[in-house]
Amino acid sequence: MNLQTIVIGVFGIILAVMLATTITWEVEEIETYFTSEPYTYEHSLVREEQTPKFLWFGGVTQVQFIVRNTDIREGTFVLNFVFDNGEITETKTETVRILAGEKRAVTMDSPLKGKSSVTLNIIPPNKSIPNERTVMKKVTVLDYIGLGWIKALLSW
Repeated sequence: MNLQTIVIGVFGIILAVMLATTITWEVEEIETYFTSEPYTYEHSLVREEQTPKFLWFGGVTQVQFIVRNTDIREGTFVLNFVFDNGEITETKTETVRILAGEKRAVTMDSPLKGKSSVTLNIIPPNKSIPNERTVMKKVTVLDYIGLGWIKALLSW
């Protein structure tokens, strides 16, 4: 084998690789992606009443809510109770783990003396939902025949 044959052979290989990496076409590919959605839940007020706390403190508002996890997974829910007695607003937070389909009664006393109005804000956990979409992807000859690693080496 002479030098001219080797040079022509190397040049031919380089030209073939260049063509294989530059000729592209588009193919449809199904891609999985994830979205984040909050758990589903229901809540309802069971009772709201004045209850004595301590002799020197007087009565406070006590509330009880039922929280139901209507999702198919168990999760940790953050319950923010906002108490307002007309002058001051205070928040108390409780974290509750609830199984799928389970109901949980949560009772909370106001940190404010006297009668308070209450608002319950629930922060449900999030779940990851897999979705699929069709995308167009550019491929080269090397990608198509499974030698995409050569293209990666050349671009490195």
